[in-house]
Amino acid sequence: MPNQSFERTFFGMPQSAAQLQRLALRMSTVEALLAENSTLQRRVNQLETELSFLRAHPIFLQGLKGETLIATLTGGELTSFAAEHDIVVSGDVKLEVKFSKLNIPVPGSSTRRWNWSKPLGWKDKGKVYDFLLLVGDKDARYPDQYRDSSPYVFFLVPRHQVLSVCNSGAAIGANVQLTTNLTRALSPTSLALKSFMVPEAEIAAVFSNARPA
Repeated sequence: MPNQSFERTFFGMPQSAAQLQRLALRMSTVEALLAENSTLQRRVNQLETELSFLRAHPIFLQGLKGETLIATLTGGELTSFAAEHDIVVSGDVKLEVKFSKLNIPVPGSSTRRWNWSKPLGWKDKGKVYDFLLLVGDKDARYPDQYRDSSPYVFFLVPRHQVLSVCNSGAAIGANVQLTTNLTRALSPTSLALKSFMVPEAEIAAVFSNARPA
């Protein structure tokens, strides 16, 4: 009679029930790992596609940088793409966030400038918010003009004051511009904007008790 410790053969080799169970478990584990690997690979492909898009369209990356930073500072929630505002704080206070790098308005010049485009939306329509928060990379040449050591400069503008800091733009709508050497920023819109500069630490404090404007 056949040896009772062997119940079947596998690839011509006798296998016990325990061995078959272990083999089945290993095969199940391999299948699960292959499925997980396939899922991760699809996610990697998606992220690579998104990264390629952001590299090709850096303006989107700048916007995401500012929105993510402010959402972290305020504890607010990011809205969907193309919404009427970028962040909602405490469930009802609406923020629109714009981010600017250091721009060179004239090639070869030492002048640097912050540019924030369309604070009111495309052709000044489509945006509904309580506060406009303009964020910019600091110009390290002028450390004494800033209110803290953050790598960014912040201007917090109530909605009803936004027009006072804007320059009109017929093609796409209003914009906000400010030279990074604040001692030379003396136009009416520049003076108005400078009055709204706040340190990073104040942003969270302001919105902890903020109410819709």
